[in-house]
Amino acid sequence: MNRKKGLLTVAAFTALGVLFFAISGGFVTKLGTENQALPGEPLAGRETVKVSMTQIPVQQSYTGTIVADQQATLSARLTAQVADVLVDVGDKVKAGDILLRLDNLDLDARVRQTEQALASAQAQLNVARKEYNRMQSLMARKLVAQSQLDNALSTLQTAQAELKRQQASLEEAQTTYGYSIIAAPFDGVITQKNVHKGDIASPGVAMLSLYNPQTLMLESSIPASERHLLQLGQRWPMVLPALKQELEGEIKEITPASDTGSRSVIVKLALPLFALQPERQLYPGMFGRVTIRTGEQAVLLIPQSSLYRIGQLQYVKIVEEERVVPRLIETRPYKADSVVVRKGLTVDTVLLTHPGKMAN
Repeated sequence: MNRKKGLLTVAAFTALGVLFFAISGGFVTKLGTENQALPGEPLAGRETVKVSMTQIPVQQSYTGTIVADQQATLSARLTAQVADVLVDVGDKVKAGDILLRLDNLDLDARVRQTEQALASAQAQLNVARKEYNRMQSLMARKLVAQSQLDNALSTLQTAQAELKRQQASLEEAQTTYGYSIIAAPFDGVITQKNVHKGDIASPGVAMLSLYNPQTLMLESSIPASERHLLQLGQRWPMVLPALKQELEGEIKEITPASDTGSRSVIVKLALPLFALQPERQLYPGMFGRVTIRTGEQAVLLIPQSSLYRIGQLQYVKIVEEERVVPRLIETRPYKADSVVVRKGLTVDTVLLTHPGKMAN
């Protein structure tokens, strides 16, 4: 019995010893170097690369919002009752499509009245012109006095003036009548509908809003200090989360002066045609991000394949005096196949491009 207890005690102390050894780092060397070559192992057949300085572009990203370059808010130009609303939010319309009608019975009556008045003025002018021509003929034969010819001329001039006045009245009446019909100024999509049949429309009060989906752009606020980097026609990478892909936008507009409050300039970038297709479902107000190149920077760039991890730590295997040893480093992402070294390596250091691949 005592012997059994003794064996259990020895086993317990042995287990504690192993645990203490592991905690104190007894296995770290093995874990950290399980893929490295043995000291003095020939490097023949193992691919290496020498670390060097590389110039990479320095880029800065800025948030932006999708806006429509062509948009409109339609309001009445006269006070009248809404007779009919022919569209709803989301409807697609063509330029010239009638969207809304105001009550125009009185306006229509006025147009007819002015048309009749114009016809009467034209008839009076025809009579006055015929009479004046007759008086001229009689005057040439000295059959009438000069005063009669003068009276005929005065009547003709009055008739001409009346015709012009009635023409202007008709044009005004037709224009006012046209104000009662609200039509689409361009191809677009209805985004707001603020009136319904029977409402009273007033000048300056918004009734409908629409935008042209083919004119969507990304609008971004860029620091004024970066203004010298921007030129019309430049193409910059952008990300639209709604599309879940990267694309390029062309700078179409740059505000000529910076905003005094934000110290920034507003830049608008046109989206590529494929992004404007209806199935892409891009809408004004959506979020985006544009990246501009602000300069260049010299960095240590190494292949992504040269990295391996132990937990959260990053390592490479470097060559020192014909030996392969691990080196702890810090990096930041750059591209899919390469990373920028922040700490741990210097220029001309030689490292394995595939630390887990043994020589043949």
